Amino acid sequence: MPEISIAAVLTCFNRKDKTGDCLDALFSAAQRMSDRIRLHVIVTDDGSSDGTGEMLQSRFPQVEVLHGNGGLYWNGGMRVAFGRALEQGYDFYLWVNDDTTLFPDCLEKLLATHDAQVASTGRGGLVVGSTCNDEGQVSYGGLRRQTGGKLLQFCLVEPTAQPQSCESTNGNCLLVSAQAALRLGNLEAAYVHSMGDMDYGLRATKAGIPLWVMPGFVGKCGNDHPVGGSYLDQSLPFSVRWKKALSPKELSPHAWGVFCKRHAGPLWPLYWAWPYVKIVLTSITVKFTSAGRV
Repeated sequence: MPEISIAAVLTCFNRKDKTGDCLDALFSAAQRMSDRIRLHVIVTDDGSSDGTGEMLQSRFPQVEVLHGNGGLYWNGGMRVAFGRALEQGYDFYLWVNDDTTLFPDCLEKLLATHDAQVASTGRGGLVVGSTCNDEGQVSYGGLRRQTGGKLLQFCLVEPTAQPQSCESTNGNCLLVSAQAALRLGNLEAAYVHSMGDMDYGLRATKAGIPLWVMPGFVGKCGNDHPVGGSYLDQSLPFSVRWKKALSPKELSPHAWGVFCKRHAGPLWPLYWAWPYVKIVLTSITVKFTSAGRV
């Protein structure tokens, strides 16, 4: 059986311990398949100041480390690492979030899912690995649009014992075949922190590239996108919510506009404007409601 080459790509910023745990788990999983796969890991260290760079150099000298200036965020950092991997050329590309701790059998199950689906469809595609939180609930993974014509609202696909199709994906653990990568290329440069992974999955769906959710869970990852403290948190003052919404990590207007124009159809300007309008309306409502209680 020919050796399979895989490039795992990650980006990190000031999460030294989590990044180290993630890489430990990844290399342990690869060691289980050392007779079948050749793994190369590429990490973008986006200007970490907590010793991440030194940790990578001392604990993982086999890792190829690229460097950012602190302004790449998730999408930008992944673009750098994934772009480097695409230049080198591999059979598969594995996206991994550095706060994801993969299970020992993750690579076996991801590759087995891909092999089974190629055998039945004849096409290489993307395999989504679902992650769970400490309670065993799905935290990230495959996505499907919600019913009722909500074009930009998605729900997580609950993994089962069988592969399932999906429309898009979170980027916490994603196996991209060379065939799919050749057609889709890199993540979109217009995105800064978020939306790049969902856009990639939706572009794959539009291109007829299959997306499959792997049976079971691929690893653990807590959900780090709580409503509390975000622009959706109605307990925060309007000025704070507005500033958060416009920030690169939440709902940057340019990035959100690109996403809406691509995936929301002819009414995309309305989809684009609605979150910002909603901040204004809910802030006014909260203000008057609070005043009425005085």
